[in-house]
Amino acid sequence: MYFIQHIESITHQDSFRKENLWSNLKPLDSDHALISPDYKSYIPAATLRRLSTILRMGITASKECQEKVFTEFDSISVGTGLGCLTDTEKFLLTINTVSGDILSPTAFIQSTHNTISGQISLDLKNHAYNMTHTQNAISFEVALTDAMLCVYEGKKSVLTGAADEAISFLERLRGTLIKTTHPFTSGVTFAVISPNKNQSIAHIQACEVLVSDQTENAVPEFLKKHRCELKDADLILEAGEQFASTGKKHVNFLTYSGYYQSASAFAFHLAHDWFIENKTAQKALIINNLESGKLGLTLLSRNEA
Repeated sequence: MYFIQHIESITHQDSFRKENLWSNLKPLDSDHALISPDYKSYIPAATLRRLSTILRMGITASKECQEKVFTEFDSISVGTGLGCLTDTEKFLLTINTVSGDILSPTAFIQSTHNTISGQISLDLKNHAYNMTHTQNAISFEVALTDAMLCVYEGKKSVLTGAADEAISFLERLRGTLIKTTHPFTSGVTFAVISPNKNQSIAHIQACEVLVSDQTENAVPEFLKKHRCELKDADLILEAGEQFASTGKKHVNFLTYSGYYQSASAFAFHLAHDWFIENKTAQKALIINNLESGKLGLTLLSRNEA
């Protein structure tokens, strides 16, 4: 099995180092802002100055996970849809405006998608397997699948999660390349997956991704494969309203996460904490239909006593 040992999120909700996200969860309004922890408690000041927000979030969340599980990670699997947008924008603007001088490589180095996982590895002094997955809106599910494969192959403590950030330029793409009415936000979620139950409350029963224009029957077929039906789900988390009439409780997770490409990672945290909020809940289903033609499905189950 794939037991969730610990999970942390830094988002526009008060989510970092919280035992139950549902206790303070609020729909995002026009005054939303990223709720940042005290990064100085996790990152040396000299390093902190040169890191963009997404790197600060990634390092801090992963360090908190490491402190909670004690065991050193023997694999790191990170998903990101758009990578380090702040540094990418900075690098492109510098190329466009500076001529005749040698450009500083810092913004370019930190603009690449695997910078997040790389910085985590450097900061933790971790030399284990390290992989970045970039598959747009299903980046988290692909990273989670990789983490599960690592556990299947014998790894004992796997850090997995996803991170994306918002920049003002994204508003220029709203309605054309990005079709959403939800506010653009930043967010990072990291979890530790292990084959050992320990004190964990839930495990990952299944995770699958589908890239196809024909996804109408994908959800019931996925559940049938794992001996479950929609009506059995105590919670359905979805990036929309398609399955609002099924299951015992339906939540559009974008209402609480805002829009970022790997927001289903925050839904993963919400699903985990649903078992804390509801002592009788047994199943939680995450339907990541954020992008047309791409579907991520994750089924979580409460651990048996």
